[in-house]
Amino acid sequence: MNGRRGYARPLDGTDRSTARAEADGLLIEAVKVVRSTDPYLAGHFPEVTLYPAIFLLDGIRQAVGTELHRSPSLAGHLGPGGPGEDWLELGTLDSARVLRPMLEGDELRLRISVSPGRPGVLRAALDCRRADGEQVAKMTVELVRGGTS
Repeated sequence: MNGRRGYARPLDGTDRSTARAEADGLLIEAVKVVRSTDPYLAGHFPEVTLYPAIFLLDGIRQAVGTELHRSPSLAGHLGPGGPGEDWLELGTLDSARVLRPMLEGDELRLRISVSPGRPGVLRAALDCRRADGEQVAKMTVELVRGGTS
């Protein structure tokens, strides 16, 4: 491989997101459409495409990392870090509940409320619903600053 390492294509945790700073943190709204053509879903189940709930965790991590610049106070709460150092890692999974299967064609709407936790930690609470408003999952996680990407 000529000294080069091969890496898998990263998971796209969300298709698009928007965010707004709030008095106590950040509110992120993101969308992810479940597609059987996504490379990480090929063969996940032989006859039906199910979106694994574990992928919601990476969706939270990616969305918060992408939108963190909208809340300098939250970024500061994570501790020192320079430009481009908003790579986040999952610290703790406090709670997770999957209420319905997430199937091919479902448009998942992730509403993520981010607030400061203990020093150096952000708390992110996810409410995930289908486009029809039916809740499919809810999770609460802690995020910490990771290494550079």
